[in-house]
Amino acid sequence: MRVPKELKIRYLQRRTQEIPELICSIDNGDFGFAERVGHQLKGNAVTFEIPQIAYIGLEMESAAQKKDLDKLRVLIQKLQTSLDSVRAHWLGDDFKNE
Repeated sequence: MRVPKELKIRYLQRRTQEIPELICSIDNGDFGFAERVGHQLKGNAVTFEIPQIAYIGLEMESAAQKKDLDKLRVLIQKLQTSLDSVRAHWLGDDFKNE
């Protein structure tokens, strides 16, 4: 089953909007949010045909469980880069400014 473009756009937007909240939560010592987001990424990124984000989710969930702040910071940056890449290359030019 192909996921409609509208749902893909909303997925990318939602995940992009979570980045500042992820940073704030781990900076405040709250690893639970990062663990939940990682778990969600691991599960639903495959549906949206973005396996690299699913892998980041797996790693994020594990790092949050271990309270590994340094690794989480790296993974959040990787998530942002991957989301940007998907937006630019996977969805096409017509969604650059969404």
